[in-house]
Amino acid sequence: MIHPEIRTESNNTAINSGLSTMYEHTGTAQRSGRTALQNAEWFGMSADEWMRRVISIHFDPDMGSLYWLRKEKELGINAKKDISSLEDLQILGPMEEEDLRRYPIEYFIPKVHLESKERFILGETAGTTGLPKVTAYLKKEFFVTFVEWFRYIAEYRGFPTGANWLWVGPGGPHIIGKAVGPVAQSMGSMDPFSIDMDPRWVKKLKPDSLGYKRYLNHILEQALDIVKRQRIEVIYSTPPLLLRLAEEMNFAQRMQIRGIHYGGVAIEQEQLKRFRSELFPYAVHIAGYGNTLFGLCMEIEGSLNGDLDYYPPGPRMVLQIVSTKNGIHPDRNRLAHTVDYGEKGQVVCHRLDESFFIPNMFERDEAIRIAPTKNAQSLGVYQDGVRNPSLLNGLEANAKVGVY
Repeated sequence: MIHPEIRTESNNTAINSGLSTMYEHTGTAQRSGRTALQNAEWFGMSADEWMRRVISIHFDPDMGSLYWLRKEKELGINAKKDISSLEDLQILGPMEEEDLRRYPIEYFIPKVHLESKERFILGETAGTTGLPKVTAYLKKEFFVTFVEWFRYIAEYRGFPTGANWLWVGPGGPHIIGKAVGPVAQSMGSMDPFSIDMDPRWVKKLKPDSLGYKRYLNHILEQALDIVKRQRIEVIYSTPPLLLRLAEEMNFAQRMQIRGIHYGGVAIEQEQLKRFRSELFPYAVHIAGYGNTLFGLCMEIEGSLNGDLDYYPPGPRMVLQIVSTKNGIHPDRNRLAHTVDYGEKGQVVCHRLDESFFIPNMFERDEAIRIAPTKNAQSLGVYQDGVRNPSLLNGLEANAKVGVY
């Protein structure tokens, strides 16, 4: 196992060889002997410093984002002068989720980047809280956020390389459907065997309906057929789908699985315990927490007591945990009431990218606020993380959560 900080030049080249034609910055990482993650502009930078950089781009009067320039005028502020720290983001108030559905995507992208539209990758949400929302990433941002960040932690955790992957989940327009191929290839695998699932259709079906059961069986039948005919050693899926699949796989098929990556919906502690000890005991298990709009938080190290701790890669994605004592609805005043470490509250996300700026988004989840561990800091991760995220009490009726 080669630690990410001391990877050899040849190993780095081999892992990224399949992606070099897609992402121009990968070659820079190879030549410098650093990973692409470490070469990200924000890596090692304080959250306040990187935020000021992002603010200067999106609020540039000539080449900024139309949406945020209008918001600046509406609020009567001078963002470049008034917003110099993460705390100052409260000035902007909660992100209006409906605006991400209402306005064309060009409203949110700075004009300076709209001059080169071919550099963007689009992603749409699954519609868990309503109509799908759409966002965009510059290709270099997409690569670091969804591909290199996983590879960086997977290598640290000893995730298998060169293995055949099975992906059971959505394809495009969902961002994970666009990322799963490059992710597998970054680990020395070929393009994964895939079963396409439409989460938007699943969410229209009642879990106890015949249509739901038939569609789910259709997905599982295809996955099992691949497992029977191919030597699958890595599975990437959602916990509910993986559980159903595991129950249909025979003992030999389960014992040859060496890597499991969970995504799509939060995994419960008892579920993870069963996956680790009973269903896939020879696998490295890594869970992810995030979404299309913001990116991915990774489980950097497996917990001995079963807790699920997730950290963002750096200041481009910041998580805050705010108190729910004054309710759970988005409110400017609630942004100032961050809970202490070890306390539970509602998750608030900030996306600080050159391409897309989404501050103060109240998420549907609650979690415990945690500080970065020594192991996380040794990897260059200094942001707060979240422990055991789950659907916020009181929002169950408004969020369509099932197999994705």
